[in-house]
This record gives sequence, C-alpha cells and structure tokens, in this order.
Amino acid sequence: MSLIYVIMGVSGSGKTTVGKALAEQLGFPFLDADDFHPQQNITKMQAGKALNDTDRQPWLEQLNLELRKHKDTGVVLACSALKASYRELLEKDIKIHWTHLQGDFELIQARMQLRSHFMPAALLQSQFDALEPLEQGLTLDIDSEIEFLVNMIRARYETKGPAHWGIVGMGVMGQSLALNAVDSKIRTAVYNRIAPGEELVIAKMLSKYTNPKLYGYTDWKEFTDKLTLPRKILLMIPAGKAIDAVIEELMPFLSPGDCIVDGGNSHFSDTESRIKKLQKLDIEYLGMGVSGGEEGARVGPAMMPGGSKIAYKALEPILKKIAAKDPKGNACVGYLGGGGCGHLVKTVHNGIEYAEMQLLAELYALIGLTDLPRAEFAALFKQWNSGETASYLMSIMPSILDKKEGDSYLVDLILDEAAHKGTGAWTAHTALDYGQDASIISTALNMRYHSTAQWFRDLAKPKNRKLNIVLNFEQLIDGYQAARILNHLQGLRLIKAVSDAKDWQVDLAEVTRIWTDGCIIKSHLIEQLHQQLKENPNQLEAWCFAQYQQYSEALKVAVNTGISNDLALPVFSAALQFGLAINDPETTANIIQAQRDFFGAHTYKRKDKDREQNFHTDWTKP
Repeated sequence: MSLIYVIMGVSGSGKTTVGKALAEQLGFPFLDADDFHPQQNITKMQAGKALNDTDRQPWLEQLNLELRKHKDTGVVLACSALKASYRELLEKDIKIHWTHLQGDFELIQARMQLRSHFMPAALLQSQFDALEPLEQGLTLDIDSEIEFLVNMIRARYETKGPAHWGIVGMGVMGQSLALNAVDSKIRTAVYNRIAPGEELVIAKMLSKYTNPKLYGYTDWKEFTDKLTLPRKILLMIPAGKAIDAVIEELMPFLSPGDCIVDGGNSHFSDTESRIKKLQKLDIEYLGMGVSGGEEGARVGPAMMPGGSKIAYKALEPILKKIAAKDPKGNACVGYLGGGGCGHLVKTVHNGIEYAEMQLLAELYALIGLTDLPRAEFAALFKQWNSGETASYLMSIMPSILDKKEGDSYLVDLILDEAAHKGTGAWTAHTALDYGQDASIISTALNMRYHSTAQWFRDLAKPKNRKLNIVLNFEQLIDGYQAARILNHLQGLRLIKAVSDAKDWQVDLAEVTRIWTDGCIIKSHLIEQLHQQLKENPNQLEAWCFAQYQQYSEALKVAVNTGISNDLALPVFSAALQFGLAINDPETTANIIQAQRDFFGAHTYKRKDKDREQNFHTDWTKP
C-alpha cells in the first residue's frame, strides 16, 4: 500500500495548500517541489522564460530520490508534474497516489496575480499547453472547499484490500445500503453515473462519509476492477429500461460467474427475461425486493431475493449482515426460489401495504365522526399500536397526527391526492392474470387514482360532518383488524398462485418470516401468520377465516357507520364483501353461467350431474 501522495497541477491550482492540509491530517511530512528547483531554473522563470524538459529532468530525479526516502513512512508532495513523462520519472521504483487539481484558466490566473512567486503569471498559458491529464488517479475541481478536496483524496486512497461488493446508483436507497454495509465492516465500492445534475454525487458522498471501507467511482473499469471475484454488483436504479441500459454498460467489464442483483422494484416478468438472457453469457442474475424505505436500508431492511441460487449464495454473507433481524435474531433475508419470485413477493408486499395504508386512513375518517377531541387522536392510535393491531404503519400514525404547523395540524394542510409508483397496479394486474381475488388491494389502488380525479372535486358538495356519533372504539379497531386479516390472505394467496403456476416453490412461511422486521408491513399479524404457516402450511385460509370470524360483526358495524353517515370506506367495504363471499357456500355464479349460455352458448355444469359434463339449453323455448 503506497504512502506517497503527489498533488499535481499548474501553478496557482492550490496544490501546496491542499498538500499541506492533507499532510497535516495524515501526520506525514510535506514537500513543495518548488523548493527543489536549482537556482538556474528559478532565474529562468523569473526572467519570464518557460522551463524545458532538459531543465526539469535533474529536478524530477532529485524529487524521486526524496520520495524514496519516505516510501515506508509516508510523504505528501506538491508538484506541477504536467507531463506523463515527468510523472514516470517521479514514480521510478515507487508507487504514487496521484491527484490532479484542475480548474479554469481565468480562475487560476486571477489567483496567481494575487500571490508572490518566482514564476510570473505570464507563464501560466505555457503550463496549460504542456499539461497532459492523468490517465489513472484522482482528478478534482479546485473550485471546492479545502476540506472537501482533502476528504476526497483520503476516501479514494486510504482503502485496504478489494471491495467485497459494489452498489450502482447512489440515490437515497443506494446510499443508505452502502452506509449500512460499511458500518457492518463490509468493504463497499459505489458507482454513480456522471450526468447533468449528478456530476458530484460520488464526490459529495465520499466527502461526507469518510469511512475507509467506502470506495467511490464514476468509471466502470475502476469500479469493477476494485471488486473481488466473482464480482457481486447490486443495482439500485429505477426499474425498466434503465436496468437494461446499465447491464449493457457493465457487460464489457464482467467475467463469467459474476453476479448482478437488481434491488429495485422491477416487474417479475422483466427479471425472468434478464435471467434467461444473462444465463447465456454466464452471468448470474438475482432479482431482490428491498423493503424498509430509507431508514430500513440504513439500519436493516427486509430483502426478498429470487433467481440464481449461485448468486444468492455468493451474496448471502453480505446480505445477512446488513438485513434486519426477525424476533429470533435471524436475518430478514432468505432465498425464496427461482425466476422472478423475489420481485413478485416484493410487488405483493407493496400491494398489501397499499391496503394497510388506506385502512388506516379510513379508520382515521371514522374517528372523525365522533366527538373525540382532535388533540386525542394520536393517543388513540398509540394505544392501538400494541397487541393484535401493532404494526410499523400504526406506529407512525401518532407522529403524523400530532405534527403541527403553527396552530394547524400539518396533516390537515396536506393536499388529499395520493401518489403511487406502480407496484400496486402490478399486484392488481397479476391477480387478474392468475385468476385471483385481490379486491381489497385493487380497491386501495383505485382510491389513489380517485384521489387525483379532478372531475369528482368539481361535482362533489362539501360535507359538514359534525354529527358527534357514538362509536365503540374497541369494536372499531376489531373491524379494522378483520379487514387486515383478509387483506393479508389475498396477498399471500396471490403469491402462492403465481409460485404454483411458475413452479417456484416459494415457501410462504419464509416470506412472512422475512416480513417480520425491516419492512413497511411488519406487524404482530405478520408474526402470527409466520407462526401459523410454519406449523400448519396448508391451513392458511382456515386460520385466517377463523380469525376473521372473531371480528366480522365489528367490520359490518364499521361499514354500516360509514354508509349511514355518507362516508366512503371503500377498503373496509371491499374486505367486508370478500368476507361475506367466502362465508357463503352459495354464490350467484349460477345466474352468470345461465346468462352466458343464453347469449353465447358457453354451456354450464349442473349440481345434480357429473361435474365433468357440460350442458347447453335453448332458453327461448318454453
């Protein structure tokens, strides 16, 4: 590991100032190359004449000898070293950490005119003409604070050993996962593209977080060269075409057996396509849902990987270190199966999340019908965040409801339009594709669409609901719990249906175990579901229905209260309708089949005949 640092650049670039600051932090001696010029060189420059290569050679050889004296103890040198040939002389028989301070001619010229130095400002252009930029090393813009420049140099070079893995994309989630990893003593290389508005992402990150296990790059080759083999690269970038574009850019720098992990919210079918494509190139691909938001990524997310088992095994030690921990202390990550199952599980997780959030919003609306003082709402939700109804989402409600801006509650000032990023829609579409009832999740999604529909705002009449109705809060929370049980049942059944169709063999007990911490839908209910699935994996529906029946009457009361007071409770209502349907041995589908047979001769089956036999009737004949 080299202990020799050379800060290079034209005169006036600030290399002496930066070099001295770096040397002070490192506890190394500082050398200024100008102090080693022979007198004839100084005289020549004072006369306004530029030095040539012959003038510089003995000077550079002397500097090389000085650097060699410090190769085992460390040194910082400030030197122009403008040409590659000069740098070769300086680096003879030693290894140097190079940093080039670059800047605009006008800025540097202005600096030189303000300082006293034997080289006049008139010679600056000759230095710019001679300058050959670094091919390897660190290049920094001088228009930055000294502390920033020093931190960048230290972050780049004060690293020992190759990186255990790499993360591409330094958005909120990418940065949080990277910091989580280095805190867990995992050497982590991070990469971010240089694009308009993103030029300084890596520079700022390395300046802010000076952990020596964090390495930052904007060059694919430098990034991939730093990674241990097989390379393990986590993509934390937007789903869709961006993933494919990055994979294409990466491919020239990868070797057979390297592993790529998509940690974004990709559609599971896209993940399956990428697995097939990369298998032909001997690249292992893993699709991994990551839940927990910024905080979860920073301190421990829940992670749902599926795809290449080889890739998972390579990454498992890292993932287990950075993951959240379940109630028994095990990491909230585990291999779920082949294909795109990891992203499918994350998609459905988000669908369940949509309904959970909408249920809390409707619960809040119901409380608003009562005479409970507004100042006591938060305390009520805090009380509910225990026992059966405890959850992460319930836990954040008191903070949301108590937050004030002036004399107003902030939540009352927020425009009632809810955004979404697509996973709720994917859940609904997937349920339709696989013939599953996800009506609770779909209704929650529809309410987000509805919240942005201007037409209904133009037609709706404001309601002044000061009815002060009496509600049994214990019964109200029971109704909420009934809806939640059915919401989770729909989501888990959907995962199983897709898994069975794809032969992924996803273990729902493992899914729910991963969800017990680190993710947005973690809750006491998830823990109960995990325990039930672990002990009786084939009794999910029976257990959920038994639990639901305890609270079904309370759900009816909640929905009837909303209807009686012109209050829309769409997800409460969807849950009730689903509950009523599964509690009825008879459906109205016989009428549907009769109608289909009438206008389309689609046939029907009979209760009193062989179920494999089809019948058709001419309904117009008497």
